[in-house]
Amino acid sequence: MKRKDLKLFTKISFYIALAVILLLPISIMLTLNGLAIFIFLASVFGIPLSIVSMFSKENLAMRIFSPIINFAPSMLIGYALFMDFVDEFLRSPP
Repeated sequence: MKRKDLKLFTKISFYIALAVILLLPISIMLTLNGLAIFIFLASVFGIPLSIVSMFSKENLAMRIFSPIINFAPSMLIGYALFMDFVDEFLRSPP
């Protein structure tokens, strides 16, 4: 693909990032579990699009904003799992 054709990937990943940043906190506060899971899966789908869009000639701010926001929910879940592991196995005995 040409670098000019990658603008579509940039726009899709940017719109997914906007949806994540706007709708994920609202769906978590209102306990809309189905919407939260859908937004999380959309952000996972947006990660490869964000990586591919880094090679386009689109605005640099859009290209950097998209992967940071799309990686955030996955990194938060990874951090929670890591901290649970540390708490479970490295806790001192009572």
